[in-house]
Amino acid sequence: MTSESSAIADHFVLDLATLRKPFDWDAAFGGNFRSNEIEVGIGSGYFLSRHGLENPESRILGIDKEGSEVWRSADKLARHGVGNARVLRADALYFLADYVADSAIDVYHIYYSDPWPKTRHHKRRLWRPEIVPLLERTMKPGADLFLKTDVPEYFDVIQGVLGAAAYLELVEDKRIDLEPLAGDHETNFQRKAREKGHPLHWQHWRRKP
Repeated sequence: MTSESSAIADHFVLDLATLRKPFDWDAAFGGNFRSNEIEVGIGSGYFLSRHGLENPESRILGIDKEGSEVWRSADKLARHGVGNARVLRADALYFLADYVADSAIDVYHIYYSDPWPKTRHHKRRLWRPEIVPLLERTMKPGADLFLKTDVPEYFDVIQGVLGAAAYLELVEDKRIDLEPLAGDHETNFQRKAREKGHPLHWQHWRRKP
């Protein structure tokens, strides 16, 4: 990345240390948007950039723990001119707990979260009981939650976590390796998982009114 492109990409990266509590969407993005969306775990920014271009009326914040993924995504946003997306390096549960205001989010996207298969690492998983009250507090009534995983055991864990959330209802459940999803943005990770024969679970949940 050249110094010029780095400066452009830097425009898309938010610094957690400088953010106000609660998170000020207008300060980070500007006004005149209809909805606020969060993607947790952005990878290289493929979904974030394309979803942002297709939904210019939405403000989309991508969160990832890995600095390299944040900068790769920022570069992609800059190259494609995605003005309605920003990226942030942070622990997602910490950010949701300490920065996101009540009923602030219209849509969550959580795709292929790390399953941390070893028992001693389960505490690092995103999908654990601690996320349930955070989603309940931050999702607007009628807000949507979209998720994907290619790990059957983790899918079962997710069902247990979300099934215990009385405020959520399952809208749609698909195996997108068997039935392609209309308008899906297939990342390199998803393509490789499909080529390996992994089951690709996709679900749409909604916060009850």
